[in-house]
Amino acid sequence: ESDFLLGLRKSDKRHANVLTALKKHREGTFFITLLSSAVLEVRAVLYSRGLEGKGVEETFSLMAAILAEQGVSDSSNLSLSDVIAAEAMRNDMPGLTFFDSLHAATSKRLGMTLLSSEGSYARLGLPFIDLDRLVK
Repeated sequence: ESDFLLGLRKSDKRHANVLTALKKHREGTFFITLLSSAVLEVRAVLYSRGLEGKGVEETFSLMAAILAEQGVSDSSNLSLSDVIAAEAMRNDMPGLTFFDSLHAATSKRLGMTLLSSEGSYARLGLPFIDLDRLVK
């Protein structure tokens, strides 16, 4: 999820938790797969914070380098069925954000557990690991 990707930055409040998650990935405790919807969300966040063009490119290049160094190489593709399922989820749960609904729909289709600090996934009955409570 996007809070994991944004947490790759050393100054992010979740950086220590992200490092713990990466350690668990390297040890085989769990397997991290990037959601394409999370990448799109991070792009939107970066632009909303005033970063553009070359800055966004460099940010994603740094993220990719860190993830590759940590052995995170798999990513999921967003499908049209995910968008349909996401809209159905938003109809059932109006407070669900656009991107959270996409993350939820993709993880549901793939049978994945989400790594996130968002509480909305529990309300949807989806399995998730709370990034904020990840213990070393």
